[in-house]
Amino acid sequence: MNDRLARLGACCFAAFPAVLVLAFALHFAGEFTPAQALELELRYVQPPPERFMEVFRSGSALDFVLPHLLVYLALPLLVPGVLAFAAPLFRARPRLAVAGAATSLAGLVFMGGVFGSWLSFSAIGRVGADQVEGAVPALAALIRGSSMLTLTSLLGGLSLLGIVVLAAGLLRTRAVPRWQPALVLAGNAVILAFMDLDNLMLVGAALWLAGAIGMARAPGRSLAAADASAPAA
Repeated sequence: MNDRLARLGACCFAAFPAVLVLAFALHFAGEFTPAQALELELRYVQPPPERFMEVFRSGSALDFVLPHLLVYLALPLLVPGVLAFAAPLFRARPRLAVAGAATSLAGLVFMGGVFGSWLSFSAIGRVGADQVEGAVPALAALIRGSSMLTLTSLLGGLSLLGIVVLAAGLLRTRAVPRWQPALVLAGNAVILAFMDLDNLMLVGAALWLAGAIGMARAPGRSLAAADASAPAA
């Protein structure tokens, strides 16, 4: 991977968590309140379907659609981003690099399905006021009774798990300054561990962004360091 492509991929890898930070911040300006960002919960409890219906019918894009749409549209950034993140590892541990990148990119397909599904569910908020009561059970079936949505959500987590694998490999090989993959690993681990807890996911996205920015500033040097640390043929 030449320096120009490495820089482009590294910038994409940093741009995605930047979008995440923005999306989570918008959540606390819309669906939630700024004060809720400081509330610490370690376990997600899904709101009742009536609450989702209220959010979907609010008429404010900030409440749901805009934050989720931003992340949905930003998902393709992870394709070149993950490949660039895996590149420094490939020279030292090619099998681990391929496994991590493949896991992340496969999960990315399912993650797109998760966001696409929820954005589609929001259309139920357009029903007339006289139809809301009857539409709530249908919404409950979509968000709670769908084993396929649960499966897709679990498989979508592979997109982050693959990045954790790559970050752990980079830490082990020391192909780049250790603080960079350490922050990326910590950020993705926090997002995985506290999925749907937006304030903690915001912290995870910020950690990921900090590590990714470090790598984006000198991707060429990262590849050079990886070449130097690679075992001789």
